Amino acid sequence: MKTILTTTILLCFFTFNSFSQEQKVTIKKDLVSVNDTPVFTLVSTNYPDAYTLYNLNNEKLAVFNAQFYSDSKQITPGNPQGRIGYFDITFLNEDMDKCEIRIVGAKKQLAQLIISEELVKDGKLNETAVKQFCRINGMKFSEERKNSGTTIIINH
Repeated sequence: MKTILTTTILLCFFTFNSFSQEQKVTIKKDLVSVNDTPVFTLVSTNYPDAYTLYNLNNEKLAVFNAQFYSDSKQITPGNPQGRIGYFDITFLNEDMDKCEIRIVGAKKQLAQLIISEELVKDGKLNETAVKQFCRINGMKFSEERKNSGTTIIINH
């Protein structure tokens, strides 16, 4: 019994300690702040479910366009159309790096992802982080989209 109680107390302590060290991300009128320090703006555009990332000097850094398709392999009771949603991301750097990620939820979750991946540093795109992010995520959704619903038959 003592072991369970001690383990529970330690677990609560470590959980509380890890939460206290996390960065507090807030969004007020498109302005994203970390621990009350403004970092960048994330603006919803007229295109449905799209966001544009700007630095604090209103310079455009990246565009996150939402894309959707249906895949019969993804049909479940909770997703009867097999709908897949992802962001097609274009970073507005010299190489115009592109990649795709699953839609991460609301605007705040997207801001938290940008912060946790350190994509913006000192008001500019962090080139190393952007390149790594794009290499890791690639363009898997557009590849899967091309092949969704396609049946390949090989005859020998």
